[in-house]
Amino acid sequence: MQFENTIIHSAIGGYFELELAQGTGEYHRNVLRYQSARAAFLALLRAGRPATIWMPWYVCDSMMEPPVMAGIPVRRYGLDAELQIVDAQPGVNDWLLYVNYFGVCRRGVMETLRRFDSERIIIDNSQAFFNPAEDCLATIYSPRKFFGVPDGGYLATKLDMREPEEIDQGSIGRCTHLLRRLGDEPEKGYADFVAADSSLSGQEPKRMSRLTQTLLSHIPYGAIGAKRKENFALLHERLAASNGFPLDPREDEVSLCYPYLPRCGCDPEALRAKRIYVPRYWPKIAVSNVVPEFEVTLAQNTLFLPCDQRMTEKLMERMLQVLAGECSFDEVSAA
Repeated sequence: MQFENTIIHSAIGGYFELELAQGTGEYHRNVLRYQSARAAFLALLRAGRPATIWMPWYVCDSMMEPPVMAGIPVRRYGLDAELQIVDAQPGVNDWLLYVNYFGVCRRGVMETLRRFDSERIIIDNSQAFFNPAEDCLATIYSPRKFFGVPDGGYLATKLDMREPEEIDQGSIGRCTHLLRRLGDEPEKGYADFVAADSSLSGQEPKRMSRLTQTLLSHIPYGAIGAKRKENFALLHERLAASNGFPLDPREDEVSLCYPYLPRCGCDPEALRAKRIYVPRYWPKIAVSNVVPEFEVTLAQNTLFLPCDQRMTEKLMERMLQVLAGECSFDEVSAA
């Protein structure tokens, strides 16, 4: 009957919507849908009300916002050279959040779940979209870090929660940078990208918009995952010898990027001058005098090289050539 009612009230004819490829549905199905990962985190904190939330020093600023809005005290912990927890001591009423950094920390996830009570662990898979939800309190995802969608966040949790009644209405306004990237030079859409990201700050949790959910239902996830693995493997083959980042890749991991810590240093501005755009995760950490030295090094010196589905073999080779010229090393082997 519900299907029949949908057909009865559906519009017929008129102008066309944006044409999308045939899809097979969303990658994550049994999840709660929000307008962003941080909104999902905020809803989770309010539902569970832990005494304290333990979070790493090395984490995105946006994830520090929900505990403040929820009124939950935060304690910080450091990481060792393998990106595993070194000094967290959560109490019986505390929760702990661990980040699957760049989608390459599956071993860190498993070690965290082994060491601590999994019923009080949140795995932040914002940078590991293709990883399954873990057997723990909750797993959080941020699809816009992997795909061209305006917003959205997924939450898999053992808590008895429901999606918000209010549906996010801001997605259409957050599409400008996506369209500019399609029809213009990427530099012209950067201000729109920043504005779209800023619009998600300080927001009450809302249900994922119909637009974002539709877009996520039409993505060729299998092909994208395979392409990312292929590109990551190529970069690791060519750069591992000169990479100071603690990488131990697994064949089943689909990464966000290729973390590259040049042993001789490299100025990201030199790459940007050649239109190679590498993000910084997360530079504000480095200005604090209480953040551990290892985390400061990651924030200041690591290059997070793109290996996403847009990167063709020719683009990969161009990036490697520029790196060889700008990063003061000659260990990059020829193809």
